[in-house]
Amino acid sequence: MKSDSLPPGRTMNSDTHMRMGHPIVSSLIIFCSIIVLSISAWLTSCFTVDDNYFSLAERDRTRFLLFTSGWTIVFSVLYMLFFFYLPGSVLGSVGSHIVFLFLTFIFWTSGATSITTVLGAELNNNTQRNIIYLDQLNALQGFAWVTEALVTFALVAVLIRGIIATRPGSDHHDNFDDRDNIIVRLSKVPIRSLPESHPPHY
Repeated sequence: MKSDSLPPGRTMNSDTHMRMGHPIVSSLIIFCSIIVLSISAWLTSCFTVDDNYFSLAERDRTRFLLFTSGWTIVFSVLYMLFFFYLPGSVLGSVGSHIVFLFLTFIFWTSGATSITTVLGAELNNNTQRNIIYLDQLNALQGFAWVTEALVTFALVAVLIRGIIATRPGSDHHDNFDDRDNIIVRLSKVPIRSLPESHPPHY
């Protein structure tokens, strides 16, 4: 056996974890995103009607989290469908998941960091009594960070899946051409293993 080959069962264990974990983590991400969507939509509505935001930064960061949560809900649902029904397609590949999760990670990290910075600066300059909707803003901040952590975990898990699947000795290595770069190889790796009667479509 080559020294760089995968130990027996490594790919199978990775696939088992992916089969169990993908629906659970995706459901948690969708659930938390719905909460963020609800809070940010309500705050955006109040800011639009009453113009009672304490700064433009607060208003804009809240709107950005509204966009981010909507983006996450829509695409998380789509990728759950890809996971169950199109795992052998490019859309259901590890590469496609990495692109989606990386963009989503950037959105959530930016949104959570920016709303935290805005609230921190405002609390330093004002008493809590002067900040309208403080409880809602704190909840928005908290759930934004929770969702960011879940997306980070999902991204790391998919990256590990891709690393294991593209190494020599993996079940998918025979599907690769020597001229394939890492992006092409990841697009050929299904997010979960397929029945032998359903080979991947490249």
